[in-house]
Amino acid sequence: MNFDLLIKNGLVVDGTGADAFRADVGVRAGRIAAIGDLSEASAETTIDASGKCVTPGFIDPHSHADLSVLFQPSMTNYLMQGVTTVVGGNCGHSYAPVGDEMYRAAIIDSRVQYAANPSYFQMTQLLFPKADAVRALREEYGVEMDWHSFSEYLDRCNAQPMDGNIAPLAGYSAIRGTVMGLDCLREATDAELDAMERLTRECMEQGAFGLSTGADPQYVPGPFATDAETVRMLRVVRDFGGVFASHTRNVGPDGRPDRMGGYRTMLEQALAAGVRANVSHVHTLGMGATGEETARAAEETLRYFEQMERAGVDLSYDVIPSPYSMDMTTPYFSTFLRPFVLMSGSRAQLAKNFGVPDFRKMVRTVIEAGMYPLMDARQPMMSMYGMLAVSRHKNPAYVGKNLLACAAEAGVDPLDLVMDLFREDPDMGAMLMMPDAEKSNEILCRHRMAMPCSDGFTGDKTMNFGLNEDLMMTPNPMNFCFAVRYLTQHPKARFEDTIRTMTGFVAERFNIAGRGVLREGAFADIVVLDRAALHSYDRDENVLQYPEGIDAVIVNGALTISHKRHTGAAAGRMLRRDEK
Repeated sequence: MNFDLLIKNGLVVDGTGADAFRADVGVRAGRIAAIGDLSEASAETTIDASGKCVTPGFIDPHSHADLSVLFQPSMTNYLMQGVTTVVGGNCGHSYAPVGDEMYRAAIIDSRVQYAANPSYFQMTQLLFPKADAVRALREEYGVEMDWHSFSEYLDRCNAQPMDGNIAPLAGYSAIRGTVMGLDCLREATDAELDAMERLTRECMEQGAFGLSTGADPQYVPGPFATDAETVRMLRVVRDFGGVFASHTRNVGPDGRPDRMGGYRTMLEQALAAGVRANVSHVHTLGMGATGEETARAAEETLRYFEQMERAGVDLSYDVIPSPYSMDMTTPYFSTFLRPFVLMSGSRAQLAKNFGVPDFRKMVRTVIEAGMYPLMDARQPMMSMYGMLAVSRHKNPAYVGKNLLACAAEAGVDPLDLVMDLFREDPDMGAMLMMPDAEKSNEILCRHRMAMPCSDGFTGDKTMNFGLNEDLMMTPNPMNFCFAVRYLTQHPKARFEDTIRTMTGFVAERFNIAGRGVLREGAFADIVVLDRAALHSYDRDENVLQYPEGIDAVIVNGALTISHKRHTGAAAGRMLRRDEK
């Protein structure tokens, strides 16, 4: 027998949860052609996996890769950790469908947003005229926004090289914006509902794996959809066997934390529609002030999920396998002071300006006028003080301390504390830190309904989503290493079950055909890993490093990563539901 690729002498963990077994794996024409004793076979490329594990390529159930793949098609960050397929289009965000009137920005488009509609204070503006965005996309990235339908966007992505696979959901905010245009922040009319139902059906017919929603207030226009509207669209998704994924609301109508209320709304919608559901990036931020409180909140969340499962909801959820995570890594605290950095010209000059009394007075006046809620301690759900801890400062006494707790300890206003800290060290850093959330994260990660996710984007470890070097936003470490973090954080867990959670289980939940398992006829998405060498750098001093222990990554039969070297095989693609 002759193969294109032959993996010899490995311990096969096939993604089904079955016991591992020693075998060779032969690949031909992008598929797994044989598994067994292939010692007499030959191949164009042979990998000796002696002492190593051979697994399916990992699948990330929650990413935003479809929003960045036109700008960063290499997907290096995913491939280096063994992820060969990601689910995109989450949280109601997707780049298609799109109409002629409105552009709904990707949440990583800070440069595009600023070029299209400059603003010092509005860090994320999701809705603005499409004509402005078309120009900005061309100028910033050289991308022509020449698509309208869901299918046209998938074709547009597939027309360029891609190194990994993306299984896209249709974002309902994109559907709503396509039909309603800029006047989308209201309830829909009957005619608009009819049009949105037709467009939802069209997206499913064109290959969407399901529908996602974003229900938090800032995820416009998603929160303006009524329950009845959402259920109507979900029944279309059900008819196609698709999945409903949702970034549930974190606050109630009164602005107070209400994550459980968000879960109830989503799962009651799923139950009413009879659609399979996946709850997005479940966590306990805002659900407790101590480790004990957040652990109880995690357990309460899971009891409710199990209750809804018994009531008839076909349910799973994804979780970031770290309590230290946010959308981006911000190397400098100056990113959170964006308006005042832009006014001052640099973070170094802003530090000097914080020593000028009337400048400080101006900053306080702006904050108290409600122009920048991120620094407004009166808005606990919006401000940074309770979420961030100092990660780097020339005065080590501050490192590791939460900003709000630090201000309380010093008996000063949080805004004054921040201005003083920054004045002392303009190179200071900060990180998101959920209060004592390690135990709650552990509880959420180990449940049978759980799947680990990155909530990330495509790219590499050096890319900057920010406006300039002083306002840097690099990918969060989970973009590089969530898979290896999950593989290593529970060493006593049965390895075959861990692999199934990251492969076959995800493929089952999202109906990603022919992936997530090693069997003859399946697509050849394969990882060769050294369990003893696995290491994630997400808790090290230098987090911007690719993990260790991933020896080889094969995508659709092509060797794409070999000992941390990217081959440039470009064998990935946008997938379509029920693709055989």
